[in-house]
Amino acid sequence: MASSTLLTRGTVLVDEETQALANEAVKAAGDDKIAQLTFTTETGVVVPLPPRVVELLSNVLNRVALGGAMSVQTMPDLLTTSAAAELLGVSRPTVMKLIRDGVLTPVMAGSHHRLHLREVAAVRAHREQARQEAIETLIKLGDDRV
Repeated sequence: MASSTLLTRGTVLVDEETQALANEAVKAAGDDKIAQLTFTTETGVVVPLPPRVVELLSNVLNRVALGGAMSVQTMPDLLTTSAAAELLGVSRPTVMKLIRDGVLTPVMAGSHHRLHLREVAAVRAHREQARQEAIETLIKLGDDRV
C-alpha cells in the first residue's frame, strides 16, 4: 500500500493513491463547504477542530485533490520586502510604495526594511476583500444590464 512520504525538513510527498482519495473526498462534498472535522486519537479521544483549522485543512485537501505542487511552510515574523512582495502578489517596488504611503510600517535592520508578517497578512486580506467586492459589483452590473 502506497502512502504519503515524509521527507526531511517537513516536506511531504503525496502519492497518486492519496491524491485520488483526496479527489474522491472533495467530489463527495460537491459544492458544500466543509463545516466540521474531528479526529480520533489512538486511545479513542475525539477532538473537534475549530473552524479556522477546518478551513486550513479543507484548503490543503482541495489542493492535494488537484495535484501538482503545494507548499505549507512557517514564515519568520519579520519579512524582507521581497518576501512581502511575494506574499502580496505584487512587485518589490509596489511594496516600497506601500511603505512610503504608510500602508505598511517598516522595521529597519541596518539600512534594510523589514515588515511584520501579521501586518503584511492584514494588507493581503484587505486587498483580497476589496478584490472580491469589486468582482461582486461587476457581476451585479452585468446582471442589471440583462
